[in-house]
Amino acid sequence: GKPADKEASTNEERMMAEAADLPPVPATRVWAMQREDWRLFPVALVAACCSGASQPVFSIIYSDIISIYFTPDNDGIRTRARNYLGWFFLLGGAVLVSKAANVAVWWMIGERLVRRLRRMSFEAVLRQPMGFFDETTNSVGRLCTRLATDATLVKGLTGDAMGSSTEGMACLVTALVISFLASPKLAGVMLCIFPFLIIGSLFEFRHISNKARASNKVLERSGEVVTDAVTAVRTVAAFNLQGQMLRLYDDTLQVPLQVGIQRGLVQGCGSGFKQFVSICAYALAFYAGSVFIADGSLRFADLLRVFLAITLASEGLGRISSMAPDSAKAQAAARSIFSLFDRP
Repeated sequence: GKPADKEASTNEERMMAEAADLPPVPATRVWAMQREDWRLFPVALVAACCSGASQPVFSIIYSDIISIYFTPDNDGIRTRARNYLGWFFLLGGAVLVSKAANVAVWWMIGERLVRRLRRMSFEAVLRQPMGFFDETTNSVGRLCTRLATDATLVKGLTGDAMGSSTEGMACLVTALVISFLASPKLAGVMLCIFPFLIIGSLFEFRHISNKARASNKVLERSGEVVTDAVTAVRTVAAFNLQGQMLRLYDDTLQVPLQVGIQRGLVQGCGSGFKQFVSICAYALAFYAGSVFIADGSLRFADLLRVFLAITLASEGLGRISSMAPDSAKAQAAARSIFSLFDRP
């Protein structure tokens, strides 16, 4: 609920502020703690590659099955459609297995690292002198946060980051291979707008994922006013302060109102940009495709294959990038935890 989100946001801000004065932690030091899991990494990497390649591969089957409906032979259409039905089921099964393995194995690797960090953190806390606990940065709540939250964020430096990078790279490489094998000329034309497609998809997915968190943060002050008023409701009633508390609460809602308006404008412009770029990609692909088909250098099925491979890959890359871990928070959490390890 909102109290939990507010507490998590405050803990993350405090962690980022405290970590600014701590020495950086090399990624190799975090990776060294995952030596015991080396057997799981090949499985996780293969699953990430298969998961990332699934969307561009879909363009091969999709483009072929659309093109068969332009043949005049009805019996041939039925026969080929049944064949492609099997390919769809096969691809769906492969996607099911690869996605499940990708999430499960990387999650397992990350949770094993989190367990080691929590155990070592607690061990480091137990060996500290009494003066250590008198420092404001080492309160009971802050130490519990290190065990609960900071240890979880650290895995963003290793397995989570590698999983997202591998999946995104596989998606990109597969899309480029499919596109250039189908039509190098049309693939080259589509690459001109490919970065804008990725940016639009990235904005859309990332904005959706951050929307609820931002809303809770701007309402913190108004929540405090409500909490104070309800806690001291007898005092408010005794001194007839209802009107004053209502005005104070209304004043605290002005900032969320302005933030909401700005967020609406940004979201509207971003969504419009995403749709604009998508429609431009459609126009560019089909116009260039018509020119290449007219001079006999391109088939209709290849046009669809290039178009679908590029557009599906851009959406996949945007989704994968939006789900990638926050490296700044991961590094801050690593500084916080490893500074505890390094204390004598």
